[in-house]
Amino acid sequence: MESLISLSISTVFVILSACIGRLISAFTRSDKASVSERVLIDTSVGLGAISIVLFALSACQLLRVTWGIITAVIFVALGFIRLRCVLSDMAYLVRQSLKRSDRSALSWLTIALLAILALSALIPALAPPSMADWDSLAYHLAVPKMYLEHGGFYYINFVSHSNFPYLMEMLYLPGLALNQPSTSKMMHYWTGVLLVMAIVVLVRSHLNAKAAPTAAIAVAGMPIVLWEATTAYVDLATALYTVLAVHLLLTYFDTHDRRHLIGCGFAAGFAASTKMTGLTVILLVIVWLILERLAAERTFPWKLALTLLVVSLLVCSPWYVKSAVYTGNPVYPFFYSIFDGKDWTKQLAANYAMLQQRFGTGHNLASFLMLPFDLTFRPDAFYDTPGLYVGPLFLISLPLLALGKYRSRKHLGLLLFFLAQLVIWFQLSQQSRYLIPAFAILGIIASELINSDDRFPIARRVFIGAVIVTALFGILTMIPLVVETVPFVFGHESRTDYLLRTLDIYDAQNFINRHLPKNAKVALFGDTRGLYLKRNYVWADAGHNIAFTRDYKSPEDLVRNLKTHSVTHAMINFRFLSPPRTANKNTRMLYQALQKGLLVKVYPYYDDQPNVAVYKVK
Repeated sequence: MESLISLSISTVFVILSACIGRLISAFTRSDKASVSERVLIDTSVGLGAISIVLFALSACQLLRVTWGIITAVIFVALGFIRLRCVLSDMAYLVRQSLKRSDRSALSWLTIALLAILALSALIPALAPPSMADWDSLAYHLAVPKMYLEHGGFYYINFVSHSNFPYLMEMLYLPGLALNQPSTSKMMHYWTGVLLVMAIVVLVRSHLNAKAAPTAAIAVAGMPIVLWEATTAYVDLATALYTVLAVHLLLTYFDTHDRRHLIGCGFAAGFAASTKMTGLTVILLVIVWLILERLAAERTFPWKLALTLLVVSLLVCSPWYVKSAVYTGNPVYPFFYSIFDGKDWTKQLAANYAMLQQRFGTGHNLASFLMLPFDLTFRPDAFYDTPGLYVGPLFLISLPLLALGKYRSRKHLGLLLFFLAQLVIWFQLSQQSRYLIPAFAILGIIASELINSDDRFPIARRVFIGAVIVTALFGILTMIPLVVETVPFVFGHESRTDYLLRTLDIYDAQNFINRHLPKNAKVALFGDTRGLYLKRNYVWADAGHNIAFTRDYKSPEDLVRNLKTHSVTHAMINFRFLSPPRTANKNTRMLYQALQKGLLVKVYPYYDDQPNVAVYKVK
């Protein structure tokens, strides 16, 4: 059963990561850490360390089968050194969660609800990426697959996203190498599990332990978090390392043990290695460190701040150096006006900025003040996929944030950290999934305030009830995905049959793989999802790259440009192309090329207009 293989491989990989992390954890935590904290930090650091090793192999063009096997053997050998300790800790956590007889009804409800949430995301996560996994099919998995086929990194001129930080994408490589893309999806699922664990550890270590169940469910039960756990995206990893960085920074404030400060630097650097917005985590923890030392000791901690900055940048710098080497811009394709960048133009930069800015409700003060309402009741404005709800966490937290007692600088620091994240997000691209790291912090501080302030007994019940109802609604939103994926996950449907049923382009791409020559090159129009293609391809719609963003004078001009870039065939997804009457000039040229017979249809063979068709360039 393929799903069982994916579950087994990903689980072993996570345990192996914990073992690797245990070997280097002396630099990031003390020996006094609790069992749950040990497992959390060891696994998170281990995943980051393995990603760095895979980066090094890719950079040295050693991403081959032989070197992959050698690296796996080395990892397994190193892992065995700490395997017994790690398994003992994990077994202890499982026993403790199930053994205690003095648990309250709410505690058992929390465990049951978290288990159902985990299962509702696990089943879809075990299926191959399909229609709901657009970015996974377009670049989160497709680009690492290209690196595997090439043997390492190389400049991919048609995918600007290939220059993003790729910590998680490196962890997707083993699953792709084994032709098990669902194993790659499971790696993001496990980061979601670690995220919930990080929230619990932070609350129990630094705040009121009674707030831990509410905080865990508040974040895990968000529909958008549940959906993310089913994909090979990266936002849960960003949130994990954000929460971990905050936890280790707070631990440093308590202990003054510099190992925790270094650990905070590791976590912040790993957050910036998952996506560029993670760079703000480095900035915010440094500012927090400075303000805390100024408040506590009236001295500017420049040495500590420099240590935190250097460690963070050393951890994430490989990705930004890679981008600078390939494109001349360390944050390509952003900040083009400052850094310029290879194969990019002012027009492309403006188009990309416009696409990013189309999310949300605006950037004025009124829009900011309406965010709690709009995120709750207008979620589609913040995402291009209907149904990915954020939930009411922000809205129901407002009275707590405004009226709650902030009993220590920790509480105030968490509040300011969340507000800073929110303001930065508001000024950038207002995509709701980019808010997951901020909402993880919001769930923590809101749960702490409601459980630590005796002035709000009724509000506490309302808040907990709203959190539970949101989680139940999250489970409800997952039911269609669960129903869709169950036949494959339980072995009643093959991978091919499942993808033919759930992915609109799969049959066309199967045709390309079976019938087109090995040296064929396919231009994708109206689509960017190339993971399942076994032929070279390019994104051919305007706006993605310089090669196909041009003002075509005629349909013949369009075809000449295709031939100039060695394109032999085109796959067109009409579902995502504007109709001829409203299409822009380039798309109109494509329609005219079809009418003039400059592109000859080779799939499907019937005459009815399909959503997806394959053409030969005449």
